Amino acid sequence: MNRSISSSTVQMLKELDNEALSSCLFAACDLALRAARGNMEVPPEDMTAEHLVRQLITDMPKRSE
Repeated sequence: MNRSISSSTVQMLKELDNEALSSCLFAACDLALRAARGNMEVPPEDMTAEHLVRQLITDMPKRSE
C-alpha cells in the first residue's frame, strides 16, 4: 500500500474543524482495529492511504452550522 498523502488531501484535512478531524481520526482507527482483528475484508491491492483518507472525509456526515 502506498502510504503517501498528496498536498491536496492534506489541504482537505486542514480545512476540517477539530470535531470533524477527530471524527475522521476515530473512523481511521476503527477501520484499522477491525482489519487487524479480521472483522473486515482486506482492501483492494490498489487502495492507497490517500484513497482511504479521501473516502473517510467524503463519507463523513455534513454538519449544519
